[in-house]
Amino acid sequence: MATAGGGSVADPGSRSLLRLLSFCALLAGLCEGNSVERKIYIPLNKTAPCVRLLNATHQIGCQSSISGDTGVIHVVEKKEDLQWVLTDGPNPPYVVLLEGTLFTRDVMEKLKGRSGRIAGLAVSLAKPSPASGFSPSVQCPNDGFGIYSDSYGSQFAHCKAFQWNKVGDGLAYEDFSFPIFLLEDENETNVIKQLDSRSFFWNVAPGAESAVASFITQLAAAEALQKAPDVATLPRNVMFVFFQGETFDYIGSSRMVYDMEKGSFPVQLENIDSFVELGQVALRNSLELWMHTDPMSQKNETVLNQVEALLSTLEQSSAAVPTVVLRRLNQSQPLPPSSLQRFLRARNVSGVVLADHSDSFHNLYYQSIYDTAKSINVTYPAGQSPEEDLNFVTDTAKALAGVATVLARTLYQLAGGASFRDTIQADPHTVTRLLYGFLVRANNSWFQSILRPDLRSYLGDGPLQHYIAVSSPTNATYVVQYALANLTGKVLDLTREQCQNPSQVPTENKDLYEYTWVQGPLNANETDRLPRCVRSTARLARALSPAFELEQWGSTEYSTWTESRWKDIRARIFLIASKELEFITLIVGFGILVFSLIVTYCINAKADVLFITPREPGSVSY
Repeated sequence: MATAGGGSVADPGSRSLLRLLSFCALLAGLCEGNSVERKIYIPLNKTAPCVRLLNATHQIGCQSSISGDTGVIHVVEKKEDLQWVLTDGPNPPYVVLLEGTLFTRDVMEKLKGRSGRIAGLAVSLAKPSPASGFSPSVQCPNDGFGIYSDSYGSQFAHCKAFQWNKVGDGLAYEDFSFPIFLLEDENETNVIKQLDSRSFFWNVAPGAESAVASFITQLAAAEALQKAPDVATLPRNVMFVFFQGETFDYIGSSRMVYDMEKGSFPVQLENIDSFVELGQVALRNSLELWMHTDPMSQKNETVLNQVEALLSTLEQSSAAVPTVVLRRLNQSQPLPPSSLQRFLRARNVSGVVLADHSDSFHNLYYQSIYDTAKSINVTYPAGQSPEEDLNFVTDTAKALAGVATVLARTLYQLAGGASFRDTIQADPHTVTRLLYGFLVRANNSWFQSILRPDLRSYLGDGPLQHYIAVSSPTNATYVVQYALANLTGKVLDLTREQCQNPSQVPTENKDLYEYTWVQGPLNANETDRLPRCVRSTARLARALSPAFELEQWGSTEYSTWTESRWKDIRARIFLIASKELEFITLIVGFGILVFSLIVTYCINAKADVLFITPREPGSVSY
């Protein structure tokens, strides 16, 4: 038996099922939409931008349009490939993916000259680092803000004697009207192809030779000096200072001199007996360390005698350190770029700058993205764990420990010590842990042990960066402060509450000391940390250029560098069709639309013929 009817009615259960299926289809459509977006857009997460910087006389760096810039990606692996983006390519503007070895002033000037055809630039890291060197800084760093000028030591002004940074091409001091990004992740480079040191790029300034090696040596010297049995009874005080912002026309040192002159710093200028500064010290040739002094101030006989005594003390202190050979320079040679220049600009003081170079820098990557651990020969045996690397004493660590020993013994003798000079010894293990933490992996067990619990997030799995920006202090500043505190301070038997509020303890002096509750080392089972209270004299002082406090926006005495404001800087790539394909798609789509309209019209006109009217309900056939 069979039944047939002219129509059918769905029961309520069927309606619920249809609604459910429709809802599921809607969700599936939304999910598919997100998937399509992810397939179209590829965000570049590991990038570092070039940003706009300004001072009283210059505008440098990069900027994008207010709404961003879009262009066709074109890979430039050799100079010949530039012709396409500069003149031949039919679909400008282009976003150039530039091989790292081509990131030079010559190439960038060509791209800058055709800015109408360039929407942006993505630079991949060159591996290995360029053998001939790469420094986007100028050949005469901080020119005009040191001691030498047209009116004082004019024969040394503007690096007339010789250029300190010979490989510097000044690229970081050029102005570009299009955005430039560094691709830090090799995978992202591959995706695109199928697809205060400072550097050209924001917050990418490893500064191994230009900054890190010297302040690590200074930290090791501070620890060694603190261990001298009679250090607390020496007739003179020793103050270790770590300046920030020196790259930008000596911001840190000029601020300290300004505060000293205004009487708002605990030490006055006239109280400075001697000034010993560490310059670049990691790339020594044949163990040599050069002693740089200022010829102009030594025209004063008193200063001349003081400098001579200072150099003699250094030589005596190095006599028993076989890994360091100190060398004197001709008295007619000027000082290299150094913080000492800002102090000499205010007052004649006996001072010396210790450096691994006698004239031009040995550092071929001064203030560049390639001034890394590898550039100062910090390497580790293959197959070691991160903890083993942390404690592995490298040859560079041993060499810097030797320099730190000479410095510590010199400072001990300058402070009036004599009995224990030859027993003072810097610890290579301290140096190697500092090198690893600052240049290889900040998130390690030792750095974790010396920081407050709330600063743990400052330690990433890579090296710390030393780029000086508007946001201050930087992560590296805090780590240096706490390293100094832990290396020179004293562990106290106080509770966390007493450490954070030492005024509750009658024997402690909050005005004289800094008290810090740090995470401490791991226990014997390496499962929990043993927190402790560290008392030290390590403090932070604000490194803000006096020009802004004085509202001297056009100052040539103090730094006026500023950074442009921005909220979000990002880059992504996406696929689009060519103009020809877009035109063909439009024509085909329009044709299909017209054809559909015609077919619909014809079907509607012949509907009475094409479609049979359904039978009335109730008709039954057997």
